[in-house]
Amino acid sequence: MLKLPRIVWDQDKLLHNAAYLDELCSKSEYPIDWVPVTKVVSGDTEIIRTLINTGCRSLADSRIENLKSIKEISDSCQTTLLRLPGIHEAEDVVKYADISLVSEIETIKKLQDKARLLGVNHKIIVMIELGDLREGILAENLIEVGQFILKQSNIEWSGIGTNLTCYGGVIPSEEIMLELTAIKQQVERELNHSLTIISGGNSSILPLLMEQKIPKGINQLRLGESLFFGRESAYGKNIPGMYNDVFTLQAEVIELKEKSSIPRGALGMNAFGVKPVFIDRGIHKRAIVALGEQDVPVADLTPLNRSIEIIGSSSDHLILDVTGTNTGVGDVLSFKVNYKSLLYAMTSKYVSKKQASTVRHHQAACF
Repeated sequence: MLKLPRIVWDQDKLLHNAAYLDELCSKSEYPIDWVPVTKVVSGDTEIIRTLINTGCRSLADSRIENLKSIKEISDSCQTTLLRLPGIHEAEDVVKYADISLVSEIETIKKLQDKARLLGVNHKIIVMIELGDLREGILAENLIEVGQFILKQSNIEWSGIGTNLTCYGGVIPSEEIMLELTAIKQQVERELNHSLTIISGGNSSILPLLMEQKIPKGINQLRLGESLFFGRESAYGKNIPGMYNDVFTLQAEVIELKEKSSIPRGALGMNAFGVKPVFIDRGIHKRAIVALGEQDVPVADLTPLNRSIEIIGSSSDHLILDVTGTNTGVGDVLSFKVNYKSLLYAMTSKYVSKKQASTVRHHQAACF
């Protein structure tokens, strides 16, 4: 049975992008591993299975529920929790995340307690604040925090990392990456502790990678947007040789009428508390599609048919100007999605998910 609306994803294009990132990281002057970040696909089991079956040995996500899904598919796949753990979820973190990113001593204490009770060691990466003002401790506090960590019997301090661009829009630079490597050297010098992971950031660091400007010592990247959208996230540019159309959103036309473009009567607020503004298009052909703001942020969609224009939406209805097209009731229209609209669609229980093709020739070897 056809279930609409739905996200359709192309497996061949996804695996091509994974293989491209493998090659890009392997060409670095110094060895760099990359970890696929699956949060935008909301732990979709088919996508996770595809990545694991084609060589990915490590996956990262921000939600414990998604890490649990990964472990159910492959217990040997190394999982990383990207969002800082909450104290209330420490037991699940230790159960389903092999590595977690941390910045609070109280959280580390709780992870230690749960890891000891479960009889396991839990790896951590301490996040450092280097300008973007999201998560991370100040560099001058790291030695004190590190001294505490090294006293814990069931916590393994594997590395340090930083996050840029996601909140403050700070673009990764060679200078910032050199700060991170200098902090690594300080830890090894003052605490006599070797850090095996220096996690330099996300898809916003790819311009630096492509210019061969990532300093020696940065040995891990956390990549999601580039994998699923074929673009870097510092400037929002497509990466030549990668696919930016792995995902397509499809929805059905449920009404087709010729109507005025200007409402009749006194105007107040719409369903979202906003007084709308209308462009006078005269009488024109309007289609209603069974898709709305409850499913995706409509402003982030682009009709694949360039003759179709989005003119409005409510919770459950998307209104299109289809003048000049042969659109009919029951037709399935396709839309290009961006990162935000895919995130919403993959999270929505009202949007089904479907693989568009099968593996033919691409082989990834993600780390």
